Amino acid sequence: MVLLKVLGGGRRVGKSAIMLEGSKNKILLDYGVDISGSEPEFPMHVRPRDLDFVVITHAHLDHSGAAPLLYVSAKPKLYSTALTLELSDILISDFLKLSKYYIPYEYGQVEDMKDGTVIVNYGDEVEERGVRLKFWNAGHIPGSTMVEIEMDGETILYTGDFNAVSTCLLTGADLEPFENADAVVMEGTYAAFDHPPREEVEQAFVRDALEVLESGGNVLVPAFAVGRAQEILCVLAKYGVKYPVYVDGMARKVNNVLLENLNALRDPEFIEKALTSAIHVDGRQDRRRALEHPSVIVSPAAMLKGGASVHYVKELIEDPRNAIFFVSYIIRETPARKLLETGVLELETLKKRAAARIEWYDFSSHCGRRELLKALERLDDKAKLVIVHSEEEVGKEFAEKVAKSFAFETYFPSEGETVTLD
Repeated sequence: MVLLKVLGGGRRVGKSAIMLEGSKNKILLDYGVDISGSEPEFPMHVRPRDLDFVVITHAHLDHSGAAPLLYVSAKPKLYSTALTLELSDILISDFLKLSKYYIPYEYGQVEDMKDGTVIVNYGDEVEERGVRLKFWNAGHIPGSTMVEIEMDGETILYTGDFNAVSTCLLTGADLEPFENADAVVMEGTYAAFDHPPREEVEQAFVRDALEVLESGGNVLVPAFAVGRAQEILCVLAKYGVKYPVYVDGMARKVNNVLLENLNALRDPEFIEKALTSAIHVDGRQDRRRALEHPSVIVSPAAMLKGGASVHYVKELIEDPRNAIFFVSYIIRETPARKLLETGVLELETLKKRAAARIEWYDFSSHCGRRELLKALERLDDKAKLVIVHSEEEVGKEFAEKVAKSFAFETYFPSEGETVTLD
């Protein structure tokens, strides 16, 4: 028998943290932070000394951002891919530098986390204290994994965030482990609806961008620094957009990391060309130059809560020739969501109604409803499904849909709730 406790990411998107407890082992799967609100939120506490080991599935802060907390009083072993470790270091360092609130760890704990990490690759199997781990491509962002865990006679698949559809940047997730699982802990971020075909989204984005550029405007693309910024650079290169493409903020550093790890990406030669052809912004003069002529500017932060994108949106928002094209998941109550829904930009010291064109494009790196259901078709009728990382209304409706369509037991637990897997 294995007990699954939801320490974070239950009936919400953000601060993912799952504890698996067997007869002899305790394993922590992800330990993230939620930065969507006015101050960071961390998962429920876990005693690091009680853990046999930790797995971080990918670098995004909502899966990795609380992990250094585990190294304040102990040094647990951690498993991740090399890219996840390197990209987590970038994101967590930026989080520490920019946060206006007290964070209960320092960069020394990030270094301890890195020192305690065992690097794994897709397809690797690890045996640790009677537990077997196998790592699979999750197709979400560079370096992202799903992890298959065998403990106490149960085979449990933790998907983390995953995407079964191939993109310019990555091949889709490997769904084979669904077939062997006694239980699946699966994200439901986009369980409410189907994503449109990726080619259609790419073509609409490029068509609309060219329309703005040809009328003399600039296109700002606020994007996640890891994964989405590089995907947009690849899409612009794929369709041969001839206007200047600038990349700013932390996405520049991520580009450099990915250029050193091209074999982890779908088409190394093409991606190298796409990333190196973009103009890296280096200081105020380059930012001024990017705004002086029609161009595409790809920059974090995706939700306009900081970063270089805030500088650009202030400059572009009042000119109807310009456009702000959102391409990432946008959490409620963020400046990006408010701008998209109301047409009003609200920052700490600024409130302006947008004259610029505001659009959102579904460049998701998560499975949509169709892909989630397709993956579940591989699951045995006697298995159990635990849905996490989903807003309450979305996950509840999806759990009801799954319960009607499949024979296996389905759970949608709240934070702090325990599910028995046997």
